[in-house]
Amino acid sequence: MSLNHLTGTETTQEVITFIARVRELKAGLGITEDEQMAQFHTTVLTLLHGSAKEAYQVAVSDTAETRRQTEAEEATVEFFADLDKPTALVRFNRKRMLYNETLEIINDDFETGLNAICDQLLPFQALIKVKRYLRRHCHKPANMTIRQYVSCIRKINEHELPLLVPMSPDNQLPFDEVKELLFYGIPNRYRKKLQEMDVDMTNCPNYATFIQCAERVEEAERMDSNSNTSSSTSVPKKNKSSKSSNGKGKSYIRNEDSPAGNGTKNCIYHGMNNTHLMDKCKVMQAMAKEKKSSSGNTNKSSSYADKKKNNGKTYDKSVTKKEINALVAKTVRKELMAVFAARKRAAHEANNVEIAPDDPLAAELALDEELAGYDFSLLKEENGMKVDPTTSEDVDE
Repeated sequence: MSLNHLTGTETTQEVITFIARVRELKAGLGITEDEQMAQFHTTVLTLLHGSAKEAYQVAVSDTAETRRQTEAEEATVEFFADLDKPTALVRFNRKRMLYNETLEIINDDFETGLNAICDQLLPFQALIKVKRYLRRHCHKPANMTIRQYVSCIRKINEHELPLLVPMSPDNQLPFDEVKELLFYGIPNRYRKKLQEMDVDMTNCPNYATFIQCAERVEEAERMDSNSNTSSSTSVPKKNKSSKSSNGKGKSYIRNEDSPAGNGTKNCIYHGMNNTHLMDKCKVMQAMAKEKKSSSGNTNKSSSYADKKKNNGKTYDKSVTKKEINALVAKTVRKELMAVFAARKRAAHEANNVEIAPDDPLAAELALDEELAGYDFSLLKEENGMKVDPTTSEDVDE
């Protein structure tokens, strides 16, 4: 039997295990008399460290000192009961002699020290919290059988609850309450099947009867799940998918049932088979061909989009954005001047007013007529701008 040292930093489960192992060690050594407890007390001190050792040693020392003082006082009073009233010195010496004759450590002192360890290291009101969890939230895990579930509950109730503060056999739950929490800890479908089978679990006289009744339902549940699994695997599933873009209606979705098949050749799509490998798979070749064609269409569409954006025109990228903006501003100003001049001329003609030679409008109209036939490409070449002869004068920014 291995027994780890206790330092005070262990979990609740480790502390409870240590207490149980110490008691097993005491029983294994055959220590049943109080005269043997002093040596065993020294052995226990070697296994304790830190706060655990401090709590145990202080509790044992205080309890033993109080017990020895009480026993010495009672023996002194009994000794001088039939004698004359002794002096204080005689009484003190007699009490001191009787105190030295008493045992240093007895079993009750040892149990008090273990109780102090649990009180120091375990959570506050641990017994109440564990019982509350068992009554309200304890359920059988899905990966645990009925027999394992009952064994775990019995271990908690019979071996771990008595080790919680206060360390007493009365900490255990009664059998009727354990039977109730076991019944409501199993799944609801188990309880429904028990009702259908007319089995009353609340009248079980012992744990063995409860396990036998619950295992009947568990076995029926296992058989139902096995039959459902076999029926589902015998009928292969059909993959429902939409037609591919090639119009042939072939599905390129991987068959999930195929890899479980038997064969000597492996295909990433069809799994293990006896017909072809992955590089010879027609479906994989079609998928690769389709992907390649789609990537080619993407490149063409992108170039077409760029050409459409530029209205089919090519521009010299050496022309800066500033130069283009200046050219656009001049063109817009020219058009605006022509519009304003046309409006003024229309207004004068409507009013039958002749334009005098000194009128500013006459100068503007003359400038417009002069610029009407001007080739603005000459202006661009003079400013160092290279212009394609196929391009228009209106350039979008």
